[in-house]
Amino acid sequence: MRVARRASGGGSARDFEHPAIGWSRNSHRKLGEATRVRLFDFIEKSNQAQSPDDVFDLFRQAMAEYGYDRIAFAATTQQAQATLARQDLKPVVALNFPTDWVHHYFTHNYQDIDPIIQLSPHTQAALDWEHLLKHGQLTSKQARLMLESREAGLHNGISIPIHGPRGESYVASLATETPARDGPRDLNGIQLAAIQFHLAYARVSEQHGAKVEPIRLTDRERECLTWTARGKSAWAISMILGVSEHTVNFHLKSVMRKLKAGNRIQAVALAVRLGLVTP
Repeated sequence: MRVARRASGGGSARDFEHPAIGWSRNSHRKLGEATRVRLFDFIEKSNQAQSPDDVFDLFRQAMAEYGYDRIAFAATTQQAQATLARQDLKPVVALNFPTDWVHHYFTHNYQDIDPIIQLSPHTQAALDWEHLLKHGQLTSKQARLMLESREAGLHNGISIPIHGPRGESYVASLATETPARDGPRDLNGIQLAAIQFHLAYARVSEQHGAKVEPIRLTDRERECLTWTARGKSAWAISMILGVSEHTVNFHLKSVMRKLKAGNRIQAVALAVRLGLVTP
């Protein structure tokens, strides 16, 4: 399925065609002076930001200038998810998507079929939600996902793939509360801002992660968590290891505390991402 294509290495900006959003070389426009000023201001301020939250807030303000009031940022590859986990950050950060929609999305495991999540690692071009819905050859479940997002108040959606140097892939998704808009305004500026957002975010995230002490598990904690990952109950693990069930629960609670996990399933997921255990 081809919903977007990259600009050729030797082509100029005006030769770039962007079928994902219906742009052609005739519709290309240079950045206006006011847009450049706003973009440069965002770059300067985000380079000076001291925390991931500061960068998010600056990006939110910048996207509001382009008419987008709904923003989400997510890791779309395992490498990216592992990077966020190492830095004590969540793999999906929905800044201001409707809470009900976020809950509905994950309750129905839409992350497993979301065409944006599936396509983003394989393209540099922006993905227009409406174009995908009409021309993307989606499955019935994927089409329902896109329609439900619109019903939840996410209109005029576009998603900007962002790629890191070691196979990390993220996506910044933008939408509006109201449907009355004539397509992306200044896509070039939006893409540049998204790339800058990723660069600034990566910088402060590394600094943030550097302040976190490395997580170390004892041999017994690792054993208990490994058997938990393999579906064994605390009682079964106690039989395997030759210890009491109370001892197993003690070690698992210690692991949850170290990983800041709310339950054992989350602890297993985080430990696997961090390479602390192998299921």
